[in-house]
Amino acid sequence: MIRHLTPQYVEGFIECYIQVFKSLYEILPDEYVTKQIREASQGEYYYRVLGLLDDPSNILLISHQSREITGIAWGNVKGELGWLGFMGVKKLFRRRGIGRSLLNRFIGEAKIKGAAMLSLDTHSSLITAIRLYESEGFKRKGMVENPYGLELILFSKKLII
Repeated sequence: MIRHLTPQYVEGFIECYIQVFKSLYEILPDEYVTKQIREASQGEYYYRVLGLLDDPSNILLISHQSREITGIAWGNVKGELGWLGFMGVKKLFRRRGIGRSLLNRFIGEAKIKGAAMLSLDTHSSLITAIRLYESEGFKRKGMVENPYGLELILFSKKLII
């Protein structure tokens, strides 16, 4: 089940984020993965995520089974431009359509907020993610460097024809 993040699920959201990054050791640079985990493990990160809920331009989604958060997605819409900043599914729950469900729900939420275009970036080693994005109509637009110096593939999808 996909739903909006609410305050009572923020800790589970962060725990899922950390678990996703732990599964990316040896896929993404270890230094980058460690930095993401360390940052998310600090107490102030909880308040940062909680603060994101106050901004109506943000979209924060969770996938859950019973009481366990299995996947998350977050981003925002500014004017007609949507941005999917992060999406991940815990390793034990992959290959079950959760990522596709999160992505499609995010696209729907971005449209509701007025986005005409949705963009995201991902690392070239995340082949499953790339296949998902391309299968959902995202087109490669080039390469970008994130604030941590990682080269990422930029994808975009036109939402309103």
